[in-house]
Amino acid sequence: MCALFLRQLPTSIARRVSAASLVPIASRAQLTTASIAQLTTASLAQLGALGGERCTDPAAATFRAWHIAVDDAMKGGVDGLPLLRPHVHDECVFRPPTYYAPWVGGDETLLLLTCVSEVFGTSFTYGRQWLSPDGHDWALEFKADIADTGRSIDGIDLVKLDEAGRMVEFTVLARPPNGVDALKREMMKRVPPRLAALKLRKLFS
Repeated sequence: MCALFLRQLPTSIARRVSAASLVPIASRAQLTTASIAQLTTASLAQLGALGGERCTDPAAATFRAWHIAVDDAMKGGVDGLPLLRPHVHDECVFRPPTYYAPWVGGDETLLLLTCVSEVFGTSFTYGRQWLSPDGHDWALEFKADIADTGRSIDGIDLVKLDEAGRMVEFTVLARPPNGVDALKREMMKRVPPRLAALKLRKLFS
């Protein structure tokens, strides 16, 4: 089923997903939330994950949607992150390494993820990835360069899902301090104007 799904993805999305390489595809059929859900019986090992022996279908769908979104965003795509939105709780709590207070909101979480994907660009790679037995808690090791600053970071994404498989907590731990500082400066160039626009849209919606 996984191979069939990959043939239906845009080439930009179907390239390397995390630590596991998946075969590029020729078809450019539109990626849909329904097609992501069809992957829930495929092996998590194809996405480089350790654990998840009793992974629930909602958690597996979110894990795959996350990797598809990350792979697409880091290559400059625009399809992946919006399709992740149904997998993110409206009250998701996002804790970045660059700010003392958490951000709350599904739209706010996607905004931050969009901005950080621009900062990391194609340099972002996942290493080891651990899932709890039911797949509702993740620890994802990553490396990335910070734009053109000459700095880089090593980090871990700690993600918690609710019973429906939606992200409810997203915490990012990162080092070294000079890399985190460079990340903060780059994010400050991008986040404030987009956050203001998001607040205006919500105000008038």
